[in-house]
Amino acid sequence: MKTGIMKMNRFDRIKTPFLVFGLWALLVGISSLRPANAVAEETTARKKPPESTEPNAPEANDAPEQNSDIFELKISTYISINEAYDRIFTPELISEEGLVKYSTLKRKRLDIITAKRELKKLSPAIVMNLSRDERVAFWINTYNFCTIELILRHYPIQPKWYMIIYPDNSIMQITGAWTKAFHKIQRAEYTLQEIEQDFLLKRCKDPRLCFALSNATVGGATLRNEPYRADRLDEQLNDQVKKYLATEKGIRWDKDDNAIFLSNIFQIHKNTFLGSDLATIKKFRHRKDEDRVWLNFIASYLPEEDVRHLEEGEIRIRFIDFDWHLNEAK
Repeated sequence: MKTGIMKMNRFDRIKTPFLVFGLWALLVGISSLRPANAVAEETTARKKPPESTEPNAPEANDAPEQNSDIFELKISTYISINEAYDRIFTPELISEEGLVKYSTLKRKRLDIITAKRELKKLSPAIVMNLSRDERVAFWINTYNFCTIELILRHYPIQPKWYMIIYPDNSIMQITGAWTKAFHKIQRAEYTLQEIEQDFLLKRCKDPRLCFALSNATVGGATLRNEPYRADRLDEQLNDQVKKYLATEKGIRWDKDDNAIFLSNIFQIHKNTFLGSDLATIKKFRHRKDEDRVWLNFIASYLPEEDVRHLEEGEIRIRFIDFDWHLNEAK
């Protein structure tokens, strides 16, 4: 009997803590129970906008004002960029032929630094909310600015022995000018090639852009001595093409040999021309695709006499040797 009592006591000693803990857990569980409507009210309160749950009304009203201040700050960045472009793309610094006074620009460091700084912190949301023409104008100006800024980083350009096939004073002497040199824009880094392709040519499919994007060469697109603007964009692009094709670097005729010499821009950007609406024009259909789109494009800008010459004969298309010299004003 004594043994049994001792065993029972040991069992009770082991069991008692568990019974006490279970009773405590039960009491805590009961006390934490709340009606379903109380839980629903709390959930609803969390989903409401801050002003409906915040007892201090003036603090709740501060949020829109703060958002407005942030928006104004973002817009001011975009405005500052365009103001800097207004001071850079001017007849005083860029000639009608697109030749740049790089030595003078090198001394105008404040405008260059301002544009670089503002581009770096520009909010992508601001650019996304621009109209189509505003975005296109912004990216053309930005591409041309970044090209100028790249030249100024290396100016005066030092020739490299392994780039002997190019002029000493050429953007081609800058290693990776289009694919490895980075420009900080919208809190990210882009190459000139990425700006050109991803933001302009692939999206817009407008071959006229090829004549607006300067690659800092004599043979390339003529750098315009004013910024591109949304309200004049169509006019400016047409003017760019017309003026370029009127020069010796744009088109040359050899009517005796029944040939037309085109700028290498057409060849370099062949896919841009093929991907445009020019491919749907039912004219010059006996020609291969690239010839057809090139001829349809230039026909829009040539005098009627030259267009008739294109239509009447089986004219051969050849290309002008590209002039890689830096577009520098002497």
